[in-house]
Amino acid sequence: MIEIRVHGVADTEAELRSLLRWLKADDEIGPRVHGMLGSSAPADPEHMGALLDVISLTVGNGLAAAQFALSIHQWRAARRAPTGVVLRRGGVEIEVHGSDPAVLRGVTALLAEEERAGDGGTA
Repeated sequence: MIEIRVHGVADTEAELRSLLRWLKADDEIGPRVHGMLGSSAPADPEHMGALLDVISLTVGNGLAAAQFALSIHQWRAARRAPTGVVLRRGGVEIEVHGSDPAVLRGVTALLAEEERAGDGGTA
């Protein structure tokens, strides 16, 4: 499972919903991912419902790291305001920004970890 978070935005839930729709609409990525919005913390008893602040993404076989990183980069470029995106899987965490080759290597490592874990077979 890959966790995706956004930061630097006023409405985290709306941005996560937008990113998930973007990924699902991508012809190359959409068929290979399954994502759900969730909360990283237990619900606050003083508020109605939980704060949705993370996408839990399951990745199927055959997803190219370059295409995944490019799609996230394109989503970020389409935003009105700069949006930070952090991908996390186990001990590997990478912030996606620009088209830096180091980011692509990080996303590749993240996806390789997903395949090794064996929990990326749902799409």
